[in-house]
Amino acid sequence: MNGRPGSGFRPAGALSLMLLKGGFLARSDGVKMRIVLNIVGVVLVLLGSVWILQGMSVLLGSPMSGQMRWAVRGGILVIAGIVGLVWANRKPKSAA
Repeated sequence: MNGRPGSGFRPAGALSLMLLKGGFLARSDGVKMRIVLNIVGVVLVLLGSVWILQGMSVLLGSPMSGQMRWAVRGGILVIAGIVGLVWANRKPKSAA
């Protein structure tokens, strides 16, 4: 365990570098990143929708209920989620 490859020794931070270089976020034509961005976009849209409904007093039982600032923030979140979804699913430009 002397730090050589294959020795079983991993210095601090090796796991995160491994995930970036050859693991989950490794380049595979962007498919995995597209999936992650789609999930984040959907979560933003859902969370923003809940905030809008709470801010407009449709969903009650929260300190956010009836406060228009949460409806505005929710709208911003929904727009950010939609932009993220559109960006994640755009067609890549072909090399000319």
